Amino acid sequence: MVRERGCKHSDLAVADVMTPRDMIDTLAASDVLRAEVGHILRTLEHFGRQHAVVVEHDPVLKRDEIRGMFSATAIGRHLGVPIQTFEVAKTFAEIEAALAAT
Repeated sequence: MVRERGCKHSDLAVADVMTPRDMIDTLAASDVLRAEVGHILRTLEHFGRQHAVVVEHDPVLKRDEIRGMFSATAIGRHLGVPIQTFEVAKTFAEIEAALAAT
């Protein structure tokens, strides 16, 4: 983003670097309640993410409410084993940024 705009890090706002809500991978609370830890880890690996948000649909408000979040690192800490997932670039901008960082 700094390169795209030709600005400094200090010029960026939090909103500039946040992941848009519709781009966040979510898990349904009803599915998570029946899942085992291995299922969550395989899901994170499938998403290519370190984290996943758990949501529950509120029929009264007609919207999803955040109920929690899974972190591969935290799961590994609880299990006493290192867990490595990786983020998969989903846009050309993400690929370009990853290449520029190497």
